[in-house]
Amino acid sequence: MASASVNKPKVLVLNAPDKAPSDYVAKLKEEVEFYSIEQASHDVVAGRIAEAVKQNGPFVAFIVFINWWSRPFPWPMDEALIGPLVETGCKMFSSGGAGYDSVDIKYMTAKGVYYANTPKMPALRTADSTAMMILQALRGSSEREADARAGKWFDSSKPLAKDARCSTLGIVGMGNIGKLVSGHMQHFGMKVVYYNRNRLPLNEENGAEFVSFEELLVRSDVISLHCPLNEGTRHLFNKQVFNRMKDDMIIVNTSRGAVIDEGALVEALNSGKVLRAALDVYEFEPKIHPGLIASPRTTLLPHAAVANETFEKDQQMEILLNLETFIRTGQPLNAVNEI
Repeated sequence: MASASVNKPKVLVLNAPDKAPSDYVAKLKEEVEFYSIEQASHDVVAGRIAEAVKQNGPFVAFIVFINWWSRPFPWPMDEALIGPLVETGCKMFSSGGAGYDSVDIKYMTAKGVYYANTPKMPALRTADSTAMMILQALRGSSEREADARAGKWFDSSKPLAKDARCSTLGIVGMGNIGKLVSGHMQHFGMKVVYYNRNRLPLNEENGAEFVSFEELLVRSDVISLHCPLNEGTRHLFNKQVFNRMKDDMIIVNTSRGAVIDEGALVEALNSGKVLRAALDVYEFEPKIHPGLIASPRTTLLPHAAVANETFEKDQQMEILLNLETFIRTGQPLNAVNEI
């Protein structure tokens, strides 16, 4: 930590930016005074924040570099956690990831403070993983691999692979990730329809067709979810929605687990209404519904769609760019709320 200076704005940091380029961090520390606390449970971190404010505050920003490989995370980011920061003038909060369903945005907005996410870092990585999972589900590769590992050869009683060139992909949520997935899968010959709160400008559709939610359900052979989790999307895919879909359809989810009612999905898999499911996220993470684990027709990843050898470096850089932009302009680069 640099020596204290009354001229430098103070920033409280959870964990260290240990993957970001050291020269960039060193240069930023010439302008900003960093104070660090370590990751722990929500209540422990809340205590550490309160003590840091008392000893070294006030802070202008609080940024979180999540240690993805240890638990627990300091979620949720709510008044109980960050109240002492907000009440002493902290105006900007930022952490990793595009989603922010665990952040109390209403509280922050009411208090006139920003929350900034990192939408660029996960987009390409999640889109690549989604494309892989769609192809795995189309081809039933998890079932075939299980057979091979069990010493079985090709089981002709199982459904054959579906042909991407004869299949329609329905995308729910046509944001950064949805648009990338659309482009990926059109390369494999899939027709793409999408449902979004608002239709995209024509120059951003790139071959995808805007349809109603109901039309997407009845036309799609594969549905891929890329919508945020909120009260409007929680259990968006429930028993009634599954019943309105095509028979033998495939569902892929790399957004948030609770967008799907997992009990209803297990029922749809067991009945054959849903042919296969490929999931990276779960309703009660890190727990996975036992029916999903037991099903031979699921492809399951441990919320790892975004994880590759460079994601932590890029995520930390995007968080630091939020901070740098806020220090220079008063507004972070990727603010999700308006104040």
